[in-house]
Amino acid sequence: MRHTGMLFLSRQRPHAAPARCGTFQLQLHAYDRIGPHQAEPWRVTWVGPEAQHFWQQHETELLPGTALMVELEAARAHSMHTRPPMAELQARVIHMALVPSHAVKGR
Repeated sequence: MRHTGMLFLSRQRPHAAPARCGTFQLQLHAYDRIGPHQAEPWRVTWVGPEAQHFWQQHETELLPGTALMVELEAARAHSMHTRPPMAELQARVIHMALVPSHAVKGR
């Protein structure tokens, strides 16, 4: 199943490094703002040359609160060991793009 929408980067820095197989991997922690006082945590992983190009082009812009338009696949819920207990959605990136800051004003 595919998921498409806007996510906002969390305070946790993106992680960019080679995966075990040697392929470039970018992992981002983000939130889906599903209501006025409700946010759903996501961890998205993007692997390959497109991810590396995106990272090289936008590394300095990937700051907390940055909006991303994403197309994701293989989403799964995983329990986080927090109090109160929460779930984190994890998914693989098919496509990702920065959303210009002027386009998210008033959201």
